[in-house]
Formats: sequence, C-alpha cells, structure tokens
Amino acid sequence: MCSLLNGCASLNSLPKSAKDIDFSSRKEGKTGWSRYEEYATFESVDLKTVYEAAKVGLADAKFTLKKADYDKGVVMGEHGITLYDWNVIAGIYMNEVPNGVEVKVHVEGSKDIGFMGDVTGGNWTGEILKGMRTYISEHRRRGKI
Repeated sequence: MCSLLNGCASLNSLPKSAKDIDFSSRKEGKTGWSRYEEYATFESVDLKTVYEAAKVGLADAKFTLKKADYDKGVVMGEHGITLYDWNVIAGIYMNEVPNGVEVKVHVEGSKDIGFMGDVTGGNWTGEILKGMRTYISEHRRRGKI
C-alpha cells in the first residue's frame, strides 16, 4: 500500500480535459518527478477514431480504462503495481486541428523517494502511442478512415 512518503499517483492529479493541456508545448520525455509526456499528430483522422484508438492504446500497454470523455477529449487509465512503482496513471488528451487530431500523452508514476528514487519507466507514453498507431493503421488498411 502507498504511504505518505512515496505519494501514489492519482487520476485526480491529471488534467481533467484537453482544454487544460498546452498543445503548443512540444516538450517531451521526462517533464517532472515520475512524469513523462509525448506529443503526436494523427493526420487525416477524425476525433472519434483517435478517441477509440486512445482506449485501445491504453489496453495494449496493459492499462485499465478508468475514465473516457469524448466531449472533454480525454481518456485516462491506471496500470497498477509494476516492479518499480506502486501505480502508474495515464491521460491521453486530444485536440482537433485542421487536418487531423493532435494528442498529448501524460504518464505519471508513484513518487518513490526510497533508495531507487524516481524510476518510473519513460517508455509508457511510447507504448500507448504504439497501440494507437496500430489501431489507426488497421482502420486505414480496412478503408474505415
């Protein structure tokens, strides 16, 4: 169980909607203690497809879907305990742009302060986006986009 000393990651700490995200910031990688971000643009794809892809991306990365709100442009999930974290949370934020949808993936792990320090894996964002890209590619191949 998480203690006050190592600070569990909580979905409540993530932005609540895409409106709370600065999509103009292209800062990626480690952006804070146990926090990682990655940006992507899906060209010639509609918001509904990217929204569904976000849910699939979470599942492919072994996250459990905890919240999905199409109107707010957000999908959130939780991974649970890993070798280095008590829990890992993810928020995928989507914003329509003229020729597609831009996405920001935000992942946070527990704030461990023990001898291991901050060891949350930075590859979670990439794993989520990989699942999203696979979903969208498959829909393109089948002519659904």
